[in-house]
Amino acid sequence: ANTVGSLIPYPNKERAFEKIHSGERGEVFVRFTDFGNELPKLVRAEFNGEVLCQNEEYDAPSSTMTRRQSMSTSSPIGQKSAPREIVRQRRPPPSTPSNDPNPFLPSIMPRIDSDFEECGVEGFSPLQIGGDLVTRGQYPWLAALYEGVGTATYKCVVSVISKRTVITAAHCIYGKSASQLWVYLGRHDRNENPENGASLVSVTSVLTPSAYEGNPVPDADVGLLVLTSPMVYTKYIRPLCLWSSNMGLPPNEGDTGAVAGWGYDRSAQKTRFPKTVSVRLVPRDQCLKEMKRAEDFITRRTVCAGNSESHGPCFGDSGSALIVLRNNRWYVRGVVSLSPRHGEICDLSKYVIYCDVARHID
Repeated sequence: ANTVGSLIPYPNKERAFEKIHSGERGEVFVRFTDFGNELPKLVRAEFNGEVLCQNEEYDAPSSTMTRRQSMSTSSPIGQKSAPREIVRQRRPPPSTPSNDPNPFLPSIMPRIDSDFEECGVEGFSPLQIGGDLVTRGQYPWLAALYEGVGTATYKCVVSVISKRTVITAAHCIYGKSASQLWVYLGRHDRNENPENGASLVSVTSVLTPSAYEGNPVPDADVGLLVLTSPMVYTKYIRPLCLWSSNMGLPPNEGDTGAVAGWGYDRSAQKTRFPKTVSVRLVPRDQCLKEMKRAEDFITRRTVCAGNSESHGPCFGDSGSALIVLRNNRWYVRGVVSLSPRHGEICDLSKYVIYCDVARHID
């Protein structure tokens, strides 16, 4: 393959090598040159003539955007004292081949990420549609809400919107004490405890709309949790963009969005890894026509969405963000509130009702 770029130690050569020799993660910039309109594919990287990583050729992405790549080795991240989570099984740690030629870089794999401070930037992921597994770091704002003292159990999905704030459904947190709530940032594998690259943090404030008090309806079913300390953005922890008032109120008809979470599958079983699904937003009158029994819950501050394959959020997905893409960034449009039931699972042949977050932004 032709050389189309160079590797530059980050933030400088001295600091990068110092971190590697001390067992920390060393980072480099990949600088591409003269690649025209098509984003180059990173298929091979060498250091002093030694192959660090390589990959087979893969198809071009469906859209072109500027991204920064990093190469890293993973090391366990210390966890603060927190309630013990109920664990059903533990995955054995990965083994390291003994014949690795580079003792300082035992398991280098290519990672694709962007400026951590930017909101709504999706991490590396395959092209996927339907109820497919979310790639680790694909939606870095995705986090899990746990409740309990001593032993914490999974409750709902939350999404990072700032360094101290996550958004979720009001029915997940209304009436709860902040001291009993925990947010697992960077969460992916619910059976892995502690999970490398993730962080379990405590909550200091629980905020829900006054309109939800005594009247738990979908159009006010949104809430915020303020964390006790600011989070550190990483490739697995980054914010989702909030709808701003200057963007105007979006139309419901024809817009396409995505939802991700750890909800039940078709067999009413809890999922270990998050799944994502593509959904289409529909006009309010169409939603009312097909869901007449829910007419009291469908208002100007709710959004209805679904898809033709009957895929969508279910129990355990409460609080998940309905996200829409604008200028290559994901924005939170709604929050999962209500879904029709069919026995022990959800009736996803109908629409799911979301609280319209865009109409709660001042």
